[in-house]
Amino acid sequence: MLAALCRMMNWSIAKKLSGGALTLIGLAVVVDIMIAVFIGRGAMAAESAGCYLTDAMLVGFHCQGFWASGIVSAWLNLPTWAIYGVIFAPYSFKAALLAVLVWFPVAVFIVASRKAAQHA
Repeated sequence: MLAALCRMMNWSIAKKLSGGALTLIGLAVVVDIMIAVFIGRGAMAAESAGCYLTDAMLVGFHCQGFWASGIVSAWLNLPTWAIYGVIFAPYSFKAALLAVLVWFPVAVFIVASRKAAQHA
């Protein structure tokens, strides 16, 4: 079954899609660094809009004051979930699931790169 799936898979498309996901995660790392350097940590005033670094026990990012703040917060936290998910996976199903979701594009990109090189 797995061999049939591998033969049917379009590895160049898989490589492009996983590369796009890795680009989004890499961009999140750059934005995280910019937030840490230019904005800093600590909660913002209730009426202000933007994102900031939180450091209560674990480092993370929180956004507030605009309609997509939850989505942007989740995107900014992808790199931290890649680290924390692996660390806390033995203790939490949610952490294990997050680790798998964040590291899945890396695995797909590596496999698709090798398979696309074999077929080229």
